[in-house]
Amino acid sequence: MRGRRRAVAIGVRVCGALLAVGACGAPDADAPSDDALPAALAVWREAPPADLAASLGADDYGVDSVPSPGGELRVTVRLDGDWPADTLSRPTHDLTSCRPVPVAPLRGGPDGVADALVWLVGVTHGPADAAPRRATPPLEGCVLTPRLTRVPRGATLQVRNADAMTSRLRFSEVARTRPAPAGDSTAARALAPPIAPRAFAPFTDAGAVTPLTEVAGTPGLVRVTDDHHPWVSGWVAVAPHPFVALSDARGQVAFREVPPGRYVLVVWHERLGARSEVVLVEAGIPSRVAVTLPGER
Repeated sequence: MRGRRRAVAIGVRVCGALLAVGACGAPDADAPSDDALPAALAVWREAPPADLAASLGADDYGVDSVPSPGGELRVTVRLDGDWPADTLSRPTHDLTSCRPVPVAPLRGGPDGVADALVWLVGVTHGPADAAPRRATPPLEGCVLTPRLTRVPRGATLQVRNADAMTSRLRFSEVARTRPAPAGDSTAARALAPPIAPRAFAPFTDAGAVTPLTEVAGTPGLVRVTDDHHPWVSGWVAVAPHPFVALSDARGQVAFREVPPGRYVLVVWHERLGARSEVVLVEAGIPSRVAVTLPGER
């Protein structure tokens, strides 16, 4: 794409492991130009939302042996419209452990949207990811907490079951279509072959802990479901580099030591959808980006 970058708002709704296309946003006259955007990034810039989710695992990242000057990128995730109403799950069995709870509850306020997953596509080198190498998401009351867990590549998940029931958690990469090659104008995109689950975590007793190394073996967005309780759901974001984070209670994310360059910034929320933006990062110069996700009208 040539000339000024047009902002494309991509709505996402989760249906099983697939993501469906939503509406497009209006042009942004103040956005950086796409003229110098590498072809590999342009593929993701124009990708449909299922491919956009797959972009989390697209980068081949190397850690710099000698630190180099980088820039800072601050992102604020906002809501355009009203907050969608929460709905309750309705367990049908194992009612001594499972109770009605909100399905993907929304957090945030006037300042921004919490728990949005934010990442940069196109970063090939930079600092090491200093995030903890272990995560311990519990299954308690038929709920995974947190619903979305961010871990670095190569981390170990230690899943703890607090419920006195039989469960089998399934960790599956998000199904997706493959992006068309750069410069390919055809609208058709071949469906990727089915993706086998990355791992299973079976439980029969409360208090059991299952360590999993396969889940975070490769970067990507992983869906968590329970074979015995279809209302149990969660996500694991396996980060290829440090520039992947969840927005805080004010909807904010800060990336520091970002190598200078143009990147595709992706913001994804399970309930509110996704949006991609082209961003320019310069050494020693703080940059700020506000990304708006669609609410209800």
